[in-house]
Amino acid sequence: MREFIKLIKIPEIEESRDSITDYTIFLEQSFSRFGDSDLVIILEYENPEHKKVLFIEGKVKTSQSKKWDLENQFKKFEREEKYIGSSSNLFFQLYLKKLLFDNCNEGDFALGIEEPRFKENRKIGNNKVVLKAISLVRECQEAYYIGLIPSNEEDVTTFSGKTDFKIHFLSWFHVHEFCKKEERLKKVIEIFDYNEGQIY
Repeated sequence: MREFIKLIKIPEIEESRDSITDYTIFLEQSFSRFGDSDLVIILEYENPEHKKVLFIEGKVKTSQSKKWDLENQFKKFEREEKYIGSSSNLFFQLYLKKLLFDNCNEGDFALGIEEPRFKENRKIGNNKVVLKAISLVRECQEAYYIGLIPSNEEDVTTFSGKTDFKIHFLSWFHVHEFCKKEERLKKVIEIFDYNEGQIY
């Protein structure tokens, strides 16, 4: 897990002298009206006050689509009006996780938070599993937002879009190459092989 997180290249994590003692992982975790998260990783430290959370949203390029385009995703995100598929936009999904993290410790969080873009009231609800995940997120001091995408390195490097919060990107290609080097991830390689052309 430590080596996987290094692939994301987050300086605040890589340069920290604090020792990571454990990881808490959620797959497809629901956050109710703040959307599901494909992967959530909570980094546990020796000092519990240094706990961090990574919100990771994954996108793939299926064989039916010519190209998954990062710039195009951002242009759609900048639209002021809703469009078909807006809720699955990479930037919008991460934006909702930012809204969630920034407000989850507010006293009126249970009443709902107005999402500024489309003026919608976002509530967390009363689902016990969701509330359990929220309680763990509340313990984190910092949050990081990651797009796991099918774009190549050049597309990421030349990407010029700017959000009002930092987004890190990780390509499926780098995840694939990482898995090839680790015998214990042989099953993951088999999944990549089976879905060749459907991920990146």
